[in-house]
Amino acid sequence: MERRYPWLWDTDLDNEMFEAILRGEHQDAQHDALWAMCRLIEYAPFGEIKRLLPRELFLREWPRLAPRIRSEARRRGMDFFYRWLHEHACGRG
Repeated sequence: MERRYPWLWDTDLDNEMFEAILRGEHQDAQHDALWAMCRLIEYAPFGEIKRLLPRELFLREWPRLAPRIRSEARRRGMDFFYRWLHEHACGRG
């Protein structure tokens, strides 16, 4: 039996469904890609964030998502990661 991601403690979602929501391939009344990115950023270790984060969606949505991140330290870290990704995605890095 596959273990569930620890950041899904309060949902009935399994890992596969969470990842589909995160990629924007599925949503329901309570969960969409912004919710999933917020959950991932707020609770997952950075290694998991790097592995799972849909980069293009993150680059497009971070300015709108950033105010929803409660931890100032996480928000600052993801601001840095956003700028780094944006530089490298645009070929300037």
